[in-house]
Amino acid sequence: MDPNFLFSFESVFAFMTGACIGSFLNVCVYRIPLNRSIVSPGSHCSACGAPIPWYYNIPIISWPILRGRAACCGTRIDFRYWLVEVGMACLFLALWLKFGSTDPITAVLYAVMLSGLAAACLIDLDHYIIPDRFSLGGCLVGFIACTIHPALMGQTSPLQGFSWSLASAIVGALTLLGVAWAGTLLFKKEAMGMGDVKLLAAMCSFLGMISITWMLPLSSLIGSILGVALIFWQRGAWGTRIPYGPFLGLAAVLWIFGGSEIMHFYWSNVYHSFSLYMSPMIEPKMLPPPH
Repeated sequence: MDPNFLFSFESVFAFMTGACIGSFLNVCVYRIPLNRSIVSPGSHCSACGAPIPWYYNIPIISWPILRGRAACCGTRIDFRYWLVEVGMACLFLALWLKFGSTDPITAVLYAVMLSGLAAACLIDLDHYIIPDRFSLGGCLVGFIACTIHPALMGQTSPLQGFSWSLASAIVGALTLLGVAWAGTLLFKKEAMGMGDVKLLAAMCSFLGMISITWMLPLSSLIGSILGVALIFWQRGAWGTRIPYGPFLGLAAVLWIFGGSEIMHFYWSNVYHSFSLYMSPMIEPKMLPPPH
C-alpha cells in the first residue's frame, strides 16, 4: 500500500476522531458541573428534553444543516458547540501531522491530554471551577503516560519517565502556588484558585518542568492583555474575575506546536554561553613544563 495514501487516511481518521471527541466534550462540559452522568441519558435537547436522533448529532455537519437550531423545538444551539468540534478535529489532525510519522504514540498521548485540558478550560470559562477529575486525574494519566512512553520526558526507561513526570508535576504546582501566594500578599485577596495550581501540575506531568518557563510567562501575558481589553470593552472594573485556566491551556497548546523547540533552543544557547563565560574561571591553570 502506498505510504502516502496510508498517511492521508490516518490524517482523515485523526480529524474525524477529534470531531467526535469534541462532540463528547460538549456533553461533559454541560453535564459535569451539574453532577449529571455523561453516559445516561443519551443525547437530548437541553430545552425540551426530546432525544436527538443520530442524523441530527453528526459532529461538525449537523450544526450548519440545522442552521444552529434544534430540530425538535427550534431552540438556538450555541455556536460554541460547533467551534469545539472543529477545534478538536483540527488539534487532532495537527498532532498527527506533527508526530504521526515519527512518534505516533506521542500524538495519541497528547491527544488524550488536550482532550481533558479542553474540557477543564471550558468548564473554568463557564463556572470558574476546574474539577479534580481533570486536574488530579490528569496528573495520574500523565504519570502513566510517561511510564509507558518515557520519551515524553526525554527519557528511555519507564522508571525515569515516571520520576521526571512526578517531579515536573510537583515543581509546576509549587511554582504556581508561590505565584498565587505572592499575588495574594500583593493584592490583599486571593489571586488564584487551587484549581489552576493542580491544572498546571497535570500539564507538567505530560510536558515536563521546562515547559513552566514557557507556559507561566506566556499565559500571564495573554491573560493580562485580554483582561485589560475586556475591562475596557465591557466597561468593567479592575479586579474583574477572569478564569486563568484557558490561558494556561492555550500556552500548553503553543508549547506542543513550537514552544518546546523555541525554549530548548533558548536554554541550550544560554547554557552554552554560560559555559563559555565560566570556563576560564573553572579550568585549571596550565603549569609550565619542567626545565
